[in-house]
Amino acid sequence: MQQQTIEDLAEKEAEIKEAFEIFDKNKSKSISVQELTSVFRSLGYNFSQDEIQSMVKELRQTQKVEGAEDKELNFDDFKNLLLMQEEKAKSGEDDLRDAFEVFDRDANGYIGLEELMMVAKSLGENISEEDLKGMLQYAANTSNQKDDDKDKAPQINLQQFVEAYLK
Repeated sequence: MQQQTIEDLAEKEAEIKEAFEIFDKNKSKSISVQELTSVFRSLGYNFSQDEIQSMVKELRQTQKVEGAEDKELNFDDFKNLLLMQEEKAKSGEDDLRDAFEVFDRDANGYIGLEELMMVAKSLGENISEEDLKGMLQYAANTSNQKDDDKDKAPQINLQQFVEAYLK
């Protein structure tokens, strides 16, 4: 795993500060919890207002601060909230990597149709071979394959697996 350098961390903090300042339109040094939906969407997250309320409540509990229903976040709160979400996303990617390894029974770095059929069967899922093949083709984005590869059974690698899952 790659460690972040001090420069990387300083750059990340500068990016977070810039995002915060963009949405702190009245320069009050705080952003309302209501505005967080827009802030997160601009940063590529798609959280509902309820999810954001839960995140703020979780933040306040980790800070051991009374008033988990605060309506405003200062920069440090905002930064900590973003860092919490990034850590959860990273953890989710680790979980997806573990799941991929379960599917990749022959450990060749790809999930093929036979492996997916075995997993579906072991989970008691009654999914047709054609449906599973369609899922793999979707995940593999077969439109990028060469014409002579189109008739071969599709396979996906870890990156395609993660991208398909997150869509």
